[in-house]
Amino acid sequence: MTKILDTDMPPVDLSLTAEHPVVMPRERRFIDALAMFLVAVMSLCLLIYVAYGEAKRTYEQFQIDKLVAQGQIVQGAVETFVRPGLPISQFTGFNGLADPMVKADPLIDAISAFDSNNKAVFSSGETNARMLPESDTTQVMKDRNAYVRTSGNLLQVVLPVRNRFEQVGYVVSSTPRTKIAEQVEQAFYPVIYTGLGGAIAFTIFVFFFSHSFPVKTRRHWVAGGFVATFMAVAVLVISTLVNVYSQGAQARTKSLADSLGLRLDDLVHYNVNFDDITGVIALFGEYKRLNPDLRAAALTIDGKIRAHSDQKTRGTEWEPNPSDHEYTVRISPEGAAREVLIKVAIPADIVFQQVFRSVKNFAALFVACGFFAAVFMGLARSLQILAVGAQTKWSDDQEKATIDLIKPVFFLAVFLEHMSYSFLPSLMQTYVSDAGLSPSYASAPFMIYYLCFALALIPSGRIETRIGARSLMLVGLLVAAISMVAMANTGSFWPAIFARAMAGFGQGMLFIGVQAYVLANSSPTRRTQGGAAIVFGFQAGMIAGMAIGSLLVSYIGPSGIFNLGTFIALVTALYGWLALPSKVSGGETRSQLDNAWRDMARILKDGHFNRTMLLVGVPAKAILTGVVLFAMPLLLSKQGFVREDIGQITMAYAGAVIIASHFMATRADRSGETERILFHGACLTGAGLLMMSLAGFPGVVNWANNPGLGTLVIVVGVIMVGVAHGFINAPIVTHVTDADIANQVGATNVAAAYRLLERVGHVAGPLIMGQVFLYTGITWVSFAVIGCITFLLGALFLSSDKAIPASGNTRSA
Repeated sequence: MTKILDTDMPPVDLSLTAEHPVVMPRERRFIDALAMFLVAVMSLCLLIYVAYGEAKRTYEQFQIDKLVAQGQIVQGAVETFVRPGLPISQFTGFNGLADPMVKADPLIDAISAFDSNNKAVFSSGETNARMLPESDTTQVMKDRNAYVRTSGNLLQVVLPVRNRFEQVGYVVSSTPRTKIAEQVEQAFYPVIYTGLGGAIAFTIFVFFFSHSFPVKTRRHWVAGGFVATFMAVAVLVISTLVNVYSQGAQARTKSLADSLGLRLDDLVHYNVNFDDITGVIALFGEYKRLNPDLRAAALTIDGKIRAHSDQKTRGTEWEPNPSDHEYTVRISPEGAAREVLIKVAIPADIVFQQVFRSVKNFAALFVACGFFAAVFMGLARSLQILAVGAQTKWSDDQEKATIDLIKPVFFLAVFLEHMSYSFLPSLMQTYVSDAGLSPSYASAPFMIYYLCFALALIPSGRIETRIGARSLMLVGLLVAAISMVAMANTGSFWPAIFARAMAGFGQGMLFIGVQAYVLANSSPTRRTQGGAAIVFGFQAGMIAGMAIGSLLVSYIGPSGIFNLGTFIALVTALYGWLALPSKVSGGETRSQLDNAWRDMARILKDGHFNRTMLLVGVPAKAILTGVVLFAMPLLLSKQGFVREDIGQITMAYAGAVIIASHFMATRADRSGETERILFHGACLTGAGLLMMSLAGFPGVVNWANNPGLGTLVIVVGVIMVGVAHGFINAPIVTHVTDADIANQVGATNVAAAYRLLERVGHVAGPLIMGQVFLYTGITWVSFAVIGCITFLLGALFLSSDKAIPASGNTRSA
């Protein structure tokens, strides 16, 4: 059936059934185990790599915070000196401040001072210190008056120094990025070894033991073994992340304690009386002011507080707080007459909040890896079923496995397209600015993409009937690869427009090819489940692409993302050529008309098709783009949500769509009541929008006193809308292709026409929400209006569709 399954190996004993073990030849078992090993290695490598990348990025941010805190101490002292108008070059206490900090922290390479001409005047640590050019600035910490600049292997925090009149110089803290990477790498070595060991153990299980299980349950044991391996490594990964994040969050406080100890070390060494030194108490108060996360910083002598960030505690004993992380630095020699200690405390919940925020962000990446693992595992299981099940005449599972072969193609195609969505808008704005065009042109590449996607649908349906689904998909992937190459090598606006147009054409052709493959290889009782494979591929690919792409762009840049997309497109095309059937789908009834647009005209005259599209399909897509992707992020941002939280709430929608589609596709195929399922989907959509609108009623949600309740209301509403769209996305294609018009022009052409026309909803959604905002204001209450309209449209669909039976539907109602 497929090239990838061609083999000269001995056949499986045909007398056996799915209830008994199949005696597999050693060569077959070896290939089976090798396939499972590749699945495990790819999935675990992806999991570990994204975890490492997220850990490195977060740990680097912790280091930036620490450099800012250390640099502000030096900045404050220098600004005090230059404030009357003295030149920065005459400051005499620089090394006394900076040397202890550099010695106390091995990650700090240098702390330097530069004049207004960027000439180094002082340097502690690296003697050849230089300041990176302003063009390398990648992050601006406006709230802390600090600028972060990076080059290939250098990270700098730049703090401006000002007198009363102007800026006179900079304090610059530098650290090699390789040192930061080494800290994370040391923590991840056990994870790498465990992942490799887990992959090998899973492979041994497949080779030596899994073949002894009955054919029907064997795939469950193999899947269970893979899930167990994946989860074991995932638990270790999360544990490692928590450990890395905790160390990073606390390292700044420990470094401050060490630098305090070093600054006071000479006083202890020479047995100076602290009462004779001015400024000691002020020193601890300054540390607390510059580091508000600290609970306390103190100097104790023989157990009594001599200096404290809170002067009221002077003369009392230090009282440990069990809810704090404490750091103690001894600066008096062992056996000295007096015990002098530096104590710094940070609340444990501060560390927990930082760890939780980072782990929450990683959770999105973990989900993305899970989707990759699910797709790869499903592919390997399908190959097993097609290799063994076909020879045992296990036709039901063989059909499902044939459908599952297409999932990696569509998933990876959507994945490579969405990898750039986290940075593409800002990249287009840069191109527009460089070209001297109006800012409104920044939306042109996105409009071109969707327009070309839509234009490719109808002719692609016609082309597929001549060259076959596989060939159409391969052409689409090659066009998508060319668009990625163009994006990687362009730096201007008009070539980017051309590249995005090609991407739209390529994705449109591939979409029709996937849809035709599903229709050609699905029996009437499995057509909706086949459509669910498309829904899964799109939603999972979108989630994984945005999650992983937003991480990778920090390391390989936009060009690297586009080059990676090119590689993925070519590999996916190779897989499609090897694994998918090459036959032209001859099972569909072709239209006798020669013009595709005449077919479209006939389709648009069909009442069953029009009511489904206008009352359910287009509104669902309008709610996706208008509410979920436009209005909700706008309102969440207005409410003070950070971008990571907004993205994760949006991911909850996509996840709900995937889960609901899986169950509703099976139900739709078993019952045949697609019209009732679509009606329920419309009603649940309205209910979800009404739930979200409650966040705008002060009598229900008080954002000032209980923001958690508002967040819960929104998340529940988003999930309800996602579940509702899971009721719609797959069954609606089955519903329109069951119309009588499908027997005249072909189910592929009807499905392609629907996919084209539903794009009206994509475009209309934001426009409709903009008009609603004019009447209700930019508030959550506007969602109630859209929810009520959705309820009304659902009721009209159910009442009108009952009067138009689908004669093409041969299933029981």
